[in-house]
Amino acid sequence: MPAPTLTDGVVQLDEFGPDDVDAHLANEDEEMARRFGWWPKRSTAPTVRAAFDRWAESWASGGAVRAFAVRDVATATLVGSCELRLEDDQIARASYSVGPHARRRGFASRALRLAAQWAFDRLGVARIELFIESDNAASRGVARRCGFLEEGVLRGRFRVGDARRDAVLHARLATDRSDD
Repeated sequence: MPAPTLTDGVVQLDEFGPDDVDAHLANEDEEMARRFGWWPKRSTAPTVRAAFDRWAESWASGGAVRAFAVRDVATATLVGSCELRLEDDQIARASYSVGPHARRRGFASRALRLAAQWAFDRLGVARIELFIESDNAASRGVARRCGFLEEGVLRGRFRVGDARRDAVLHARLATDRSDD
């Protein structure tokens, strides 16, 4: 099954395509690279195309990863990504990113809310977890706005270069549907 198209009229979630490679690369910055553990490396066109191929294959085969392109409906431009990784039949782990030009405009909250609603409704997921660095106030705000509750600190959860960073576990249950 290909990625569905989800929208709330402001953001649209759908599949990544070959025309998204340059925009995906342009959306990457040092903050994102550090958060996802790539730093000091950066993605390249071949590594992005390979990631798109892996995500498409996961959709096609019913694999564990559901990666969505996040687009600004008004401009039809790629502003980020949102990913769900199915841990088992009941739990998914989520991550998201938006490019520097799209931050603080509500795209992350809208994308995460759409992806969570879809996972609860279509995949039957009972719980979605987010791991956010403890000093990332913006991402913690996104989680709260989307109905995720903080459950505690996980020491040394992230590796950035040779350093280990703490993360705050946020979770939302399918039964917590107050914002839908």
